[in-house]
Amino acid sequence: MRKKFTVAALLAGSAFIMSAPAQAQDTAQPDQSDATADATIQGAAQVDALQAKIELLQAQVEALQEALEGVKAQQAKAVPSWKGGPEFADKVAGFTFKPKGFAQFDAGYVGFPGGEQRGTVSGLNFANLGFNTRARRLVIGAEGTLPGRFGYKVEFNLAQGTVDYEDIVLTYDFEKAPLQVAIGNFYPYSSLETMTSSRLGSFMERASFTDAFNYNRRLGVGVQWSDKKTDSYLVQAGIFSTPINDASFNRTGWQASLRGLYSPALGSTRLHIGANLQYRTNNKEAMGQQYRTRPLTQVTDQRFIDTGALASKGDTTVGVEFAAIHKSLHVAAEAQKVWVRDAFSSVALDPDNNDTPTGTLYNGDPSFWGGYFEVGYFLTGETRAYKGGKWDRTKVLKPWSDGGWGAFQVNGRVDYVDLSDRVDDAPTTGLAFSAPYYVNGGKQLGLQASVIWNPVDWVRFMAQFGHLEVTGGPKALGLVDPLKPANKRNFGVKSLSARAQVEF
Repeated sequence: MRKKFTVAALLAGSAFIMSAPAQAQDTAQPDQSDATADATIQGAAQVDALQAKIELLQAQVEALQEALEGVKAQQAKAVPSWKGGPEFADKVAGFTFKPKGFAQFDAGYVGFPGGEQRGTVSGLNFANLGFNTRARRLVIGAEGTLPGRFGYKVEFNLAQGTVDYEDIVLTYDFEKAPLQVAIGNFYPYSSLETMTSSRLGSFMERASFTDAFNYNRRLGVGVQWSDKKTDSYLVQAGIFSTPINDASFNRTGWQASLRGLYSPALGSTRLHIGANLQYRTNNKEAMGQQYRTRPLTQVTDQRFIDTGALASKGDTTVGVEFAAIHKSLHVAAEAQKVWVRDAFSSVALDPDNNDTPTGTLYNGDPSFWGGYFEVGYFLTGETRAYKGGKWDRTKVLKPWSDGGWGAFQVNGRVDYVDLSDRVDDAPTTGLAFSAPYYVNGGKQLGLQASVIWNPVDWVRFMAQFGHLEVTGGPKALGLVDPLKPANKRNFGVKSLSARAQVEF
């Protein structure tokens, strides 16, 4: 019994001892290491979620920045730069577009001829002299580039209530050669005066020989080889048909042009030395040409020297060019001589070749010449701009818009044209100075002075004075002087003109 009791007691004690830790464990605090592990797991999950959110926000910001850059790029394409007018450009695609235009408003006075005898005889009292006004040019157009190194220019002149064609040209610039090709309606390569825009000249009109020798835009193709880096040389050649505004189908006339020049910079002096050659053939069905010029301005339609229509197959012209720019001073001079081809009847009248003469027939081929010399100076320190073998727009140093006075320039010019020539000796003295022995077109000497004010780069005001001495020609026939032959009678005319010009 005792042994059983002892075993029972031992078992009961063991049971108590084993149950005590279990009770103690149930009443104690949770294990902190487990809570830390749980917190660590939860924290890592939160960090991962936060990192994912940051990465998402970062991606969104980058997408917004990319979209913003795209918007900026589109705005850059849509917002134009300004060069007198807005220019829109997409340089990546190769497109540019710039609307352009200019307006010239003239007013002036051309005096009546005065000479040894002014009366009511023929040729002296004629209309359209005195005071007059004119919208000289109202030009509107656009220019720009196309992908593939193509360029274009389109201009229309709306003055005088009609539509005329200015430069309408498609060009191509070679990437690896200093070569440009032009196709369209533009001036043949004939002289410094002709190639310079009328907006940028020293006087209201180009030199008289450009008018007398019938330089006008023609439909054709030309090539130009130039130094695009230093602008020190230029060679131009082209073949041209008749002017684009020739509405007839009698466009058999043509012209070949060649011009070359050298324009080095010698210290602070820039030179221009050039020569040009023109070979023209008149339309077959109307083979003739008229040589004449206005009196230094186009506020009148009168011409004091005029050959009338000369029957001829064409003409050949040679010209020389010179100019120099030294700081505010510039000088320029040109001369051209034209030889009329096949003006005599035995050659000009050739019905087998459809060569139908139009105009007076002469016993020989006449020749004429003209030229000018000018000097100009900027009183306000500017330098006359020059680029690509022609005068360019001068940058005003102190424009009116910035509180300055703008640019003031003074110019003087001697201008001369001779449209008279003897082609054969007359059998009698009474016919000595008339067809078919003598072309009495007349000689015109012009003395000019001009003042130009550019308040800003794109606005110009001009005033000019001119004095003409006319010798011979159709208008001088009205001067009756028995002591002077028809080609020696002379008279003088004075003119005063002004222009307001704006361009964009």
